[in-house]
Amino acid sequence: MKKIFLALFLLPIICFAQDHVSEFWKIDKWLTDEVINAQTQELYLIDPLTNPEEMSQNSGNTLTFRTNGTFVSEHFAYIAVDCYPSSKGRFKKIDDNHIHLRISLYKQMSPLKGCEKIRDVTKRDLGIFKIEPTKEGYRLIKSPLSSSNP
Repeated sequence: MKKIFLALFLLPIICFAQDHVSEFWKIDKWLTDEVINAQTQELYLIDPLTNPEEMSQNSGNTLTFRTNGTFVSEHFAYIAVDCYPSSKGRFKKIDDNHIHLRISLYKQMSPLKGCEKIRDVTKRDLGIFKIEPTKEGYRLIKSPLSSSNP
C-alpha cells in the first residue's frame, strides 16, 4: 500500500518535470552563462530571450537554435570595450531530454589590444548533453557516456 501511495504521489512530479523539459524545445533564443567552446562541459540557459530590447542595454551571452539544425553562441555588449567570443555549429535533438552538439567555428574579436584574436575552424564533436530544468531555465550537462573527440 505504501508503494502505491508513493508511486501516485511521485507521478505528477515526474510528469511535470518531463513537460518542463519539453518546453525547452519551443524556445530558440536563450541568455546563457558562457559562449559554447571546445571545453564546454556544462551550460546554463538562464532565460528565454523574447525581447530584443534586453540585448540593446546589457551585455551577456546568447545561444540561438535555428530551425535548420544549426546554433550560434555569442557574446554581446552594449558598449564595445570587451572581448567578443562566438561559436557556430550543429545540434541534433536525441530525445526530449538530450541534445547533441558539434562546433564548427570558434572565434574571438575585439577592438581592445589586450584581447587575443582567435579563429578556430576545427570541427569538434562536443557530445551529448542532458537537459535539466532549473529555477532560472535549463542546464545542459555533458553526458559522461558521451562519445566526443574534442
